[in-house]
Amino acid sequence: MAKPKTVRVGNVTVTQISPKERELLAEKIKQRHDLLRNRYREIHGKIVDWVSYSFGDGSLYVSIRFMDKTDFSFQFSLKILTDSIDLSDMSTGNFEMIRRYPKRADE
Repeated sequence: MAKPKTVRVGNVTVTQISPKERELLAEKIKQRHDLLRNRYREIHGKIVDWVSYSFGDGSLYVSIRFMDKTDFSFQFSLKILTDSIDLSDMSTGNFEMIRRYPKRADE
């Protein structure tokens, strides 16, 4: 079996994929797109007229207006989530972990 060809893209070496791998990727992409189309079936295929956004009452509102005068909107709460909470000793100039606190169950 022949070794796959490689090409350079900037500083990165990229190995070409085989036609069979390309077919598998194309099928996975198609399946993913089908899932996304089915998530909000009512808006699939509609023509977008405009998109707007606004802030109010601690929320971000995004609205998508379609040519048929229907509106698809999202409301996002502006919340900061904790990734980690650490207590460290920096007296030596090095980062020495004293304790890592667990995340709360409601985060």
